Amino acid sequence: MIEEFIIYCPDCRGKFEVAAEDFVEEEILECDLCGAEIVVVDVDPIKLRLLEPGEDFA
Repeated sequence: MIEEFIIYCPDCRGKFEVAAEDFVEEEILECDLCGAEIVVVDVDPIKLRLLEPGEDFA
């Protein structure tokens, strides 16, 4: 069984699921609802932010 987190998009406020193995610091996620790119800043406590347009995040 794959553990999943329910998170809210900081852009559209939509709720979506992320697999636990994808939820690591500095990972870039994509909102299933609006397509926004979201950076995982911290996992404990959970802190997310939007990836700014043109931002080079490697």
